[in-house]
Amino acid sequence: MRKRISAIIMTLFMVLVSCNSGGVAEDPQSKFLKSAIDLGNDFLNVFTSFGDIVSKVLGFSTETKKSDVGAYFKTIQDTIQGTKDKLNKIVTDMKREGNPNASATETAVKTLIDNTLDKIIEGAETASEAIGDAGDPIGNVAAGGAGAGTGAIGDGVDNLINGIKAIVEVVLKEGNAEAGDGKKADALGARGANAGDAGKLFG
Repeated sequence: MRKRISAIIMTLFMVLVSCNSGGVAEDPQSKFLKSAIDLGNDFLNVFTSFGDIVSKVLGFSTETKKSDVGAYFKTIQDTIQGTKDKLNKIVTDMKREGNPNASATETAVKTLIDNTLDKIIEGAETASEAIGDAGDPIGNVAAGGAGAGTGAIGDGVDNLINGIKAIVEVVLKEGNAEAGDGKKADALGARGANAGDAGKLFG
């Protein structure tokens, strides 16, 4: 994903650099170049955030609070949404100023948003809303159905798995986020009857 996004940002930057190279002081080119530089810094922050996120996930355990996991996915959502908003603002500014490269820039931005950013935002939002902000441990997952107890209902946590899967598919472009709640037996036996998609992630 990083290479793909970097290529799109480079394209945007080249489009902006090519705008009216003989412009005068205070012409829109200066503002667009500054926007491109700022946007590059924003993406660097996003990549750094993803690194922090991976480190944080590796530190999660069955005792980690659901509120912490929910907040972590909300951070992803807010960070990527902020980048999307800034990209759209650049396009809006270019159109308002009558920039001849506005159309090409809009196409590049739309491709990035539709194919990458929106999918990450949607996945993070789904995961954040699914896990909620409860103070009990993330490992407190019960099997779905009647009499499931006080833990998070396994059937209802499917949205959490779907949200994570959506992010993984965009960021890694391979792998499978599906999991279940039954731990694999030491003797390589079958998982339990409740080994649904949700619990394996936590077990």
